[in-house]
Amino acid sequence: MATIQSPMQRCNAVLRAFGARYRLREHRRSPWITVYQLGKGGTTREHTVKGYAAADPEAIESLQDLLIEATRSGKPAVLPDGQEDLASTDSSAPTWPEICAAVVAFQRGQGVNMNLVGPFKGKGYFCLLPADRPATEADVRRFALHSSESLKARLEDPTAPLIPMATHRQGFRQKREVVSLLRRAGYGAIAPESLSEELKGMVNRKKGALVAAGESRRRIPSTTAVQEWLDQVVEEDPLWGWVFAMVATYGLRPHEVWHIAELPDEQGMVSIGVAARHIKVTKTGFRVALPLPAEWVERYQLGGANGEQRLEELRRRYVPKFVNEDGQPFDPDRDLVKRCDNNERLGAVCCHKLRSSDAKAEFELKTKLYAWVETAPAQGKKKAQKRKERCVPYDLRHAYAIRARETTTWNYADVAAVMGHSPEVHRRKYLSEITGEQTKASVARRMLGDQSEAA
Repeated sequence: MATIQSPMQRCNAVLRAFGARYRLREHRRSPWITVYQLGKGGTTREHTVKGYAAADPEAIESLQDLLIEATRSGKPAVLPDGQEDLASTDSSAPTWPEICAAVVAFQRGQGVNMNLVGPFKGKGYFCLLPADRPATEADVRRFALHSSESLKARLEDPTAPLIPMATHRQGFRQKREVVSLLRRAGYGAIAPESLSEELKGMVNRKKGALVAAGESRRRIPSTTAVQEWLDQVVEEDPLWGWVFAMVATYGLRPHEVWHIAELPDEQGMVSIGVAARHIKVTKTGFRVALPLPAEWVERYQLGGANGEQRLEELRRRYVPKFVNEDGQPFDPDRDLVKRCDNNERLGAVCCHKLRSSDAKAEFELKTKLYAWVETAPAQGKKKAQKRKERCVPYDLRHAYAIRARETTTWNYADVAAVMGHSPEVHRRKYLSEITGEQTKASVARRMLGDQSEAA
């Protein structure tokens, strides 16, 4: 049976998401709503608002709007009928225990990527900061710029050195997303946009240098190279050969392999996720994907008994964690809302299999996938230079997008739909590495295909 929130519970969830320091409460001995304000160290100030019944949803919504406006303006919340005003939110800046609880609740309400709230739960970094002082931007900056090990060492020993976080590591990207999460949860004062731009710039310095030198930012393997590589991987490790064949054939995000609802049918189509608004187990929800090239479905036995066996084995080895809207283990007999809580972790397993500085070498596949990367001509040379670089799982997804542009007559919207993103994202990100020869082949197929067939 689904869990149903009361109007007051929904109101408190909204206030928490906005970063408000107010909450509503119902007392057993009074019919009126009580507004209480969170203070430093867990202290509260309570005010009973007479005339606003706790059983009246409209009264609850009216107070909710009033308190949100007070939070946005930083001015005292003016209670109705000349009652005592609540102090403004600026009089007492939020502390880390309050922020941690609010951020976890906010992200849980979004239903995506609960891995990001690690620093806000249990023994996460922000939970270890002093609870008796307001949170500051300096706390967030320190977290974003330094390694987790040195941060915790500094908490135990104030003289311990802080070690800068390497911008090429997976952990640095996650730190950037944590800063963004704080801002989206309503704490832009301590996680401003300028900090996110600064962190983005640190990563983009290397990318900018590559672009200035004429180097590709993506390693896009050719269809022939992918097929030859998959043939070897299937022999080396049948399970991971099947996984990466699914990613390459359908242009999937790595974590989406775990959430295949229907394996290839007679037309080769697969279903990803669940077609219900309240169930979102993948990044962009339910969709249907098409194979490209279609012959890979049979070549790598993606469907049928082999597909069912591989999918079951994958889910058994690396178990998806499903939760309800409150972050509790999902119970189909009780819960309506269903989310996957560890998609990022599942995707990381695929990354470690191919290439990752965070993984142990013995965990990687022995057979590597390479792509040619073109660089600007060396000084005094006229021709561009090329070199081989190792690929990551997302390169297979980008290769699918370019293959669709080169070998089919599908338009942007069609390809974007089967890949699970917008046409603008598809054009701006997924086709940025298409070569002149591939563009020519695409134009010939789309514009001249009908004429050649007619002839």
